[in-house]
Amino acid sequence: MTATAPDGSTEPLEPGDPNTTVSSKFLWDPARSLTMNSVVYDEATDTLTINNLPFDGPDGKYDHVADAPDGTPIYASRQTSTTGLLKHYALFLRSDYIEATAAGSGDWGDYGNAGANVNRSSFSLPSSGEYVYVGDYAGLRTFDEKGGIELVTGDMELILDILDFDPLNGIQGDIIGTITNRTRVNVDGTDDRDLPDVYLKEVSFDSSTGVFEGGAVESYRPDNGDPWSTGTYDGMLAGPDAAEVGAYLIMEGLADIQIISYQVVDWTLPDGSSGTASGLDTIDADAFQDLINAGGTLPTGVIAAVGVPAGATIVSDTVETQTFETEYKAQEIGVLVGDQVIP
Repeated sequence: MTATAPDGSTEPLEPGDPNTTVSSKFLWDPARSLTMNSVVYDEATDTLTINNLPFDGPDGKYDHVADAPDGTPIYASRQTSTTGLLKHYALFLRSDYIEATAAGSGDWGDYGNAGANVNRSSFSLPSSGEYVYVGDYAGLRTFDEKGGIELVTGDMELILDILDFDPLNGIQGDIIGTITNRTRVNVDGTDDRDLPDVYLKEVSFDSSTGVFEGGAVESYRPDNGDPWSTGTYDGMLAGPDAAEVGAYLIMEGLADIQIISYQVVDWTLPDGSSGTASGLDTIDADAFQDLINAGGTLPTGVIAAVGVPAGATIVSDTVETQTFETEYKAQEIGVLVGDQVIP
């Protein structure tokens, strides 16, 4: 199998690699179980047919079964008593010139086989200018040491400069962006919680094809600002005068980081005795660790101090925090599609 470059030349690909054209890009890396190599949408039946994800049924058919809270359509693999035994899900974004799909399963007990695809129907580039794109993000989170899957939705904004670099080997344009309002839910719509913004770091694109590859993505911890999840993104411009943009990303990091707040009170009694009371005095920190490992939500308000004796004088009254992290990691595979903002 070969891939065809814009100048008509070809280069060999490893067996099964679906990236044979610049207008359809797959997140393909079998060593990381990123194996999806074909996806077809049937508008008449509102179904997806996905290839090369084991145990999602012999036909790889996915039906539109629900919508995420923001309206993103959710597709699920078909199951019988003996086929499709690992339930797979796909999130599908569609615009005038782009289709983007992310698919995976939470039944593997680790990240499992998964994939993403972005494809376009046409492309031409404006002669010059700076542009803003806004649109939607949809992703799937799975975990390295336990089962389960979370659906993630959000808003994307991307800015593009056509001629910010002098041409060098076909590279002339530049891109940067963010994904905000990220919210994760279970497949049944429960446990709606926020995730931090994702920053799409600077990446250049080929002005002849409108394709960009190898951009870095990062989200940051709420407690100290260090990176939480890191990864990469690839994508393409689409439509006349680059009317749209589409991309996929993959990133890994701790599954969850939550911060609790608790009251700490120093006190004295008239007899001169003194002590400290804390909101954690009657709560076992191990219970919080177990709760976050189970995917639960830790208390969001201030946990009141307990054990201040009657008649005590309060010497100090402060609020302290403690960070809890999951003992396992998450992998997120997502797609984004945006339209050019017309001034």
